[in-house]
Amino acid sequence: MKKIFIFFVSIIVFTSCESFLEQQPVDQITTDQVIIDAASAETAVLGIYSRLQVGDVYGNLLVNMPGVASDELVHSGSFPTIAEVDDNTMSSNNVTTAGMWEECYTGIFQCNNVLEIIEANPELPGLTPALTNEIVGQARFLRALFHFNLLNLYGDVPLATSTDLETLSTISRTPSSEVMSFVIEEARTAATELEGVTFENDNQYRATSWAAKALEARALLYSGDVAGAGAVANDIIENGGFELADTYSELFQPGSVQNSEIIFSVFFSAADQNGIAFQYLPSGRFEYAVSPQLLASLTEDPNDSRADLIELNEGDAEGRYYVNKYTDISTGTDGFIVFRLAEMYLIRAEANLGSAQAINDVNALRTRAGAAALSSVSEQDLLDEKFRELFSEGHRWYDLIRTGNAVSTMSAINAGFDANDQLFPVPNRDIQQNRNLEPQNPGY
Repeated sequence: MKKIFIFFVSIIVFTSCESFLEQQPVDQITTDQVIIDAASAETAVLGIYSRLQVGDVYGNLLVNMPGVASDELVHSGSFPTIAEVDDNTMSSNNVTTAGMWEECYTGIFQCNNVLEIIEANPELPGLTPALTNEIVGQARFLRALFHFNLLNLYGDVPLATSTDLETLSTISRTPSSEVMSFVIEEARTAATELEGVTFENDNQYRATSWAAKALEARALLYSGDVAGAGAVANDIIENGGFELADTYSELFQPGSVQNSEIIFSVFFSAADQNGIAFQYLPSGRFEYAVSPQLLASLTEDPNDSRADLIELNEGDAEGRYYVNKYTDISTGTDGFIVFRLAEMYLIRAEANLGSAQAINDVNALRTRAGAAALSSVSEQDLLDEKFRELFSEGHRWYDLIRTGNAVSTMSAINAGFDANDQLFPVPNRDIQQNRNLEPQNPGY
C-alpha cells in the first residue's frame, strides 16, 4: 500500500454488506473498482464507518490517549509510547499518537473520495436525489468528525477536502479555529441533507440528522459558543425522540444493543473484534487503570451507581481499579458511544448555569445513578458531573483544556506539565515528508 503524505490512498477498506448488524469481515478493494453505481456508493460509505473501528480510532487510542493524558486514566501496562502520553514526555516520533493522525486522515480521504465521485457523477445508475443526500450527508458528517478529533488533539491541522495527491503532498496546516468553523458548518449541512433519513435497526450506528446536530453541539461548545451549543442540545433533547436510559449500566452492553439514549455509536461485531475490553480488563492487558482522581469522583457519593462500572483489580500489587464499561474480551462486540443524550443534558446545563434548568438537567443524571440531587450547580459542579457521567468515553481531556483547567489540574499531578502539553505533536515522519506542516507544535 503506497503512502502519500498522510494518506493511505491505494487501498481503501470497504464493508461488504448493507447492515452493521449483519456485518462480515471487510474486503480490500481499490477505489477505482468501487463506485460505479448507487449500490457501490452506499458500500463505499459503509467502508468509512469501518475506519472508526480501528484500534487507532474508537477501538482504543482515540478514547484512551486523551484519557491517560488527563487525570482520568493512568497507564498501567507495558507500552512505552503510551507511558510517554501518561507522563507528558511525548516526542514527535511517538508512533502511538502518530497512528491516530494517520488513521483519521485515511478516513478523511475515504470521505473525500465518495464526495468527489458523487459530485462528478450525479447520474450514476440508481442514484436518486434522496439517495444522493443520504450518501453525501453521511460522508460529510464523518469527514467533519475526523477533522474535529484531529484539531482537538493536534491544534492546527491540514484541512483536507481533496483526493488530489499533488495537493495533499504539499498541504499545510490550517488554524484550528478555521477547522472548527468548517466542522460546524459541515455538521449543519449534513443535518439538513440527512433530515428524515432513517436506517431501521442500524439507526444508532449511522449518521442521522440528529447525530450531525450532536456533533454541531459539541463543536460549538468547544469553540466557546456555549449558548449556541445549548440551543442545539435543547433541540435534540426536545425534538430528537431520544430518552435517557433507565439505568446507567444498560448503556454499556456487548452486542447490537438498541438504546433510546444513544444518538450515534460505533458498532463492532465478533468479526470486527473491538479490542477496547482487552486493553482495560485484568484478563487482558490492563493497559489503562482508573486514576485516583476518577476513583475519588465516582465514589464521592456512596450511592452513585456509576461507580459500579469500575472494579478493583485484585491481582494488581498497587491496588488499582479498572474500567468495566467494556466487557466482551472474548468476541469484542462492545460498541463505543460517540454521542448520547446525557451529554446533551450536560451541554444544555452548561449553557444555563445559574438557572433551574441547569440544576434539573444535572439532577436528571444524578437521580438515575442514585446519587443525591444538588440544590445548585456551579461550573466546577458541572465539570465534576461530566467527569463521572462520561468517563472513558473520550471527554475529560478536552473539557479540561476548553475550560482552562488543564494546566492547574495536571501540574498538580505531574510537576512537569505545562501549556505546551495540551497539544500532541504532529508526527515527525509526516513533517519530514512535507515541510509545509512546519512549524511543529511548541515543546516538541
